[in-house]
Amino acid sequence: MNSIDMSVSRMEEEISKRLKRFQDELSSHGVDGALVVQKIDLYYFTGTDQDAHLWVPSVGQSLLMVRKSLERAVKDAVTKQIVPLKSFSQIPEHIRSNGGTRGLDRIGLEMDVLPVNRYLTYQRLFPKTEFVDVSPWIRETRMIKSAYEISLIAAAARMADATYEKVPGFLRESDREIDLTSRIEACYRRQGHPGVVPTRGFNNESIYGQIMAGKGAAMVSNSAGPLGGKGLGPFFSQGASTDRIEPHSPILIDYAANVQGYIADQTRIFSMGSLDETLVRAHEAALGIQDALSGEGRPGVPAETLYDLALEIAEAAGLADRFMGYPDPVPFVGHGVGLELDELPIIGRGINTPLAEGMVIALEPKFVFPGQGVVGIENTFVVAQDGMEKLNRFPDTIRVC
Repeated sequence: MNSIDMSVSRMEEEISKRLKRFQDELSSHGVDGALVVQKIDLYYFTGTDQDAHLWVPSVGQSLLMVRKSLERAVKDAVTKQIVPLKSFSQIPEHIRSNGGTRGLDRIGLEMDVLPVNRYLTYQRLFPKTEFVDVSPWIRETRMIKSAYEISLIAAAARMADATYEKVPGFLRESDREIDLTSRIEACYRRQGHPGVVPTRGFNNESIYGQIMAGKGAAMVSNSAGPLGGKGLGPFFSQGASTDRIEPHSPILIDYAANVQGYIADQTRIFSMGSLDETLVRAHEAALGIQDALSGEGRPGVPAETLYDLALEIAEAAGLADRFMGYPDPVPFVGHGVGLELDELPIIGRGINTPLAEGMVIALEPKFVFPGQGVVGIENTFVVAQDGMEKLNRFPDTIRVC
């Protein structure tokens, strides 16, 4: 099991810096404070994932109001001020008791994930308050990782590497795609993977990732990423199916590792026997795109510059019409990772966010060939002064078993 411990005092310092960055955003936008309720954001700002409301004032000390479990929150959180919350109606008074007496004219909410009925509840509790969406500021705060966070993501990358080393043996024991998933997931769980890979958004299910083989991997779906897969039926129409894994077909394994909540994303291609030369050349093009982007990805470079470079390389290889999905390609080639799989920045069309040291980004150039399958690569990188440092160590080349 991967474990990276930090002293309470170090964790308090870590979270204090996160809160300070967020409070600076609140102050600069004239927001009196924010109510944070999404579980991942709560964990990021407190150190606990309990059912709670975190009040973050623009100035002053935060307050954690806990519905369940108060006992666990007291044990896990580094937040100094923790009170029980028996009813939502207590929220305004708790905030005022915590020093929120100078007016609550503007309160921030995580409007990208907040249910409408919860929003209406807050409107009733604060009838004279203007509500502001603070989701972008929270996501931007989380976009730059500390050395501690990077150490956990690096540990997750090692977890993925150790698992992928076992895939040839798992393939020999697996007849169907779903059989392979069960072995890989069991391997991850034995290493301490919590079994979830959180993503942010509505109707965006949280699973390990995608495993699919052969022509079924090229099937379209509602996936937010470039790949679909046959899946197990109309109730979950992506990823692994009950189809047999055939020889001489690309087997794509895109399974994210998770250590203490922090994610490393990784994709590799395996095959039982040689692949068609068209697929091999496309995979080599994907590796070329990855290497070019990671070399150019320095602080200050706009994200869209890397995306445009990826398109240029794909077009030069004669593969532009197969790049990042078919027939509906996604307009990105990479994304941030951290406590969620789909963090900022997005390496995509029209995204002018400049890269910065400490960003952690998964680059995932992939090519889809209907009737044949999918090839490509994905690795997790840290943005450094002289380029992007790859955290995954398992070989990028197609592994023929």
